[in-house]
Amino acid sequence: MYDICIVGAGPAGATLARLLDTRYRVLLVDRRRLDAPPAEGEPSKLCGGLLAPAAQQELARQGLGLPGSVLSGPQLFAVRALDLDSKIERLYQRFYTNIDRELFDRWLVSLVPGSVETAFGFRATRIERSEGDSIVRLATSGGGRASVRARLVVAADGANSWVRRQAFGRAPRPAAYAAVQATFASRAAEASFGAFWSRRLTDFYGWTVPKEDHLLVGLAVPTGRRGASASDAFAQFVAMLRESGLALGTEVGRSSAGVSRPMSPAQLSAGDDRVALLGEAAGLMSPSSAEGISYALRSGAYLADALAPGIEGFATRYRLAAAPLAANITGKLAKSAFVHAPGIRPLIMATRIGTLGRAIPARARTADLLGV
Repeated sequence: MYDICIVGAGPAGATLARLLDTRYRVLLVDRRRLDAPPAEGEPSKLCGGLLAPAAQQELARQGLGLPGSVLSGPQLFAVRALDLDSKIERLYQRFYTNIDRELFDRWLVSLVPGSVETAFGFRATRIERSEGDSIVRLATSGGGRASVRARLVVAADGANSWVRRQAFGRAPRPAAYAAVQATFASRAAEASFGAFWSRRLTDFYGWTVPKEDHLLVGLAVPTGRRGASASDAFAQFVAMLRESGLALGTEVGRSSAGVSRPMSPAQLSAGDDRVALLGEAAGLMSPSSAEGISYALRSGAYLADALAPGIEGFATRYRLAAAPLAANITGKLAKSAFVHAPGIRPLIMATRIGTLGRAIPARARTADLLGV
C-alpha cells in the first residue's frame, strides 16, 4: 500500500517525487527506463527542448542549476517568425536555454531521493477507485502485469492523460492536437528558434530548433481536422520551409505525439481529493507557444507544498496554490487569439515593433562579418 502513486516521471512527476516529505511511501511510474541512459534507437520524447525564461526562473526558485551534460548547442537568443502565407518574416529577441530533453528528464529523475520507489518500464493501464484508496493496474513491455494500491494517485502523464480521462470521464478537456517532429541532418543550422504559420496547415504553428549538427522540425495539427492527415500536413510544411529558403538536410528520424492545448479556463483542472493532476494532465500548457515545462515544474512543487501538512485537505490547498497558473494561462489565451489569428498576425508583424531588424542568412554570416 502506497500513500502516493505518481504516474509519469517527466518534469512534473519527478519534481513532486523529489520534493515530497519523506514520511510518505511513494511510487513513481513511467513507461520509459529513466534510470539508465537512452538506449540506441529508443524513441525520444517529442519536445523542442527549449527552456523558456519562466522555466529557468522556476529552476532557480527550486535551487537547481543545469549541469552541462543536459545542454545542447547552440544557445538561442532570437525567434525567427515567418508567416508562410503572407511571406512576412521578422526576428524577435528571446532568451532560451537549449537542452537535450531526454537527458534533462533523466537528470531530474536522478535528483529523486532513494526513499521513493520506482517502476520504470511500466505502463499504467487502468485506475480503479475503491473505498479510501485506488488501484492502479500496470503492464510491462514484456507483457507482465502488476497492481498497486495508493491513497492518492497523481496524474503526471502529459497530454491526453489517460488517468484524467478515466478519473474524470466527460469533464471538459483541452483541445487535442497531433504533433509530428522530425530530425534533419544540417551542417548550417539556423541560430534561432523558428516559428512558422500557415492557415492551410493548422490553426496553431510549426517550429524549428537547431541541435548541434541537427535541426528539429515540428508541426502541431488539430486532431480530427478535415483534409490532410497530420503526416500529410507535415510533408507540406517541410516543402514550404524548403521553398522559403531553409536549408534542410536528410531526414534521419521522426516521432509523433499528442498535444493538449487549452482553449478555455474551464478545461483546466487540479483534480480532486483522490486524483491530483499536474502539468499537461491538468491542462497546464501555454496555448500560444505550447510551452509546458515551466508549468510542470511549478505544479509539481505546488502539490508537494500542499501535501506537506498531510493528504487530508490537500486538494483545497493545491487548488489555491495553482490558481496563479490558471490565471497565467487565461492571459495567454488572449495572447493566442492575436498570435495565431491569420487576419491579425501579419498586421502585427508588419509594424516591426520589437524586431531586431533583418536577419543575416546563416550561409552568409561568416563572409559578411569578415568582409569577404
